[in-house]
Amino acid sequence: MKEESTHFIFDGQKVLISPDITPVVHFLMDIEKEVQSILGFNKKLDDIRKSYLEMLEFVSFLSGKLKENNLDFKFTFKEHPEKIAEKLEFYFPLRSQMIVLFASLEVLFTLHLAYENKTKDKEELLKLATTDNIKKFLNDFLLTNNNDFYKTNKERLSKVDSTKLRDLRNSLTHFFSVSAGGLSLSPSLLEEKSRKFEKILKQNKKGNIVFISENDLFELIKYANLIRFKKWSDDFAENKFEFKEKMKFVIDLVKDKGAVILENKNLKI
Repeated sequence: MKEESTHFIFDGQKVLISPDITPVVHFLMDIEKEVQSILGFNKKLDDIRKSYLEMLEFVSFLSGKLKENNLDFKFTFKEHPEKIAEKLEFYFPLRSQMIVLFASLEVLFTLHLAYENKTKDKEELLKLATTDNIKKFLNDFLLTNNNDFYKTNKERLSKVDSTKLRDLRNSLTHFFSVSAGGLSLSPSLLEEKSRKFEKILKQNKKGNIVFISENDLFELIKYANLIRFKKWSDDFAENKFEFKEKMKFVIDLVKDKGAVILENKNLKI
């Protein structure tokens, strides 16, 4: 039986892959969808709250018309409508969003190590996750002109180096805090104010503090994935045999370690 070829072709917009690589791409796409869902949680909830308040105003208007026309209509809310609106003001914390983003970045880093070093062994991957390898990965995939988001925002993001980004990740994931190493957080909703605050701090000689948002990190990671795709595509074009050998470890790692999520539609019980 003829063995099926492993291929990966990326033209910058769409990907043409062999069936054996499909689980890897779907795995990365699912992670991105989950992250997008989390980052969009606050906006979606705020939209629901605004729609609810608009509906409440309409109900109030109808209630007034009923009274004006002496129509007998009795209805009592079990809970005051304003209290319901207050419950919809729940905020998904920025630090939690950033931790999720860094977790998604570590997935890409681990797959990168598996591919480049031809291993799926857990202990070996842990040994390879050295400070030098982490910084090189950040410089090659996020903090580079090859990353379109970094390139577009280079004037600001060039002040962010791999050490600061790594320290921020460690501060958040190990201490649920923010390091004071010149890199801090601000939500994307405060983008304009963050830039003004950076200038004020610099003018008052408080250092070159850079504020990054959840959207900044999401976009950097999104384009890092595209760089990874391009490198895989280039490697396939250069040496198909070597690419297949290295990709096998990525495929096996996703199959062995990737979480299986049950969905109700798939449960015939």
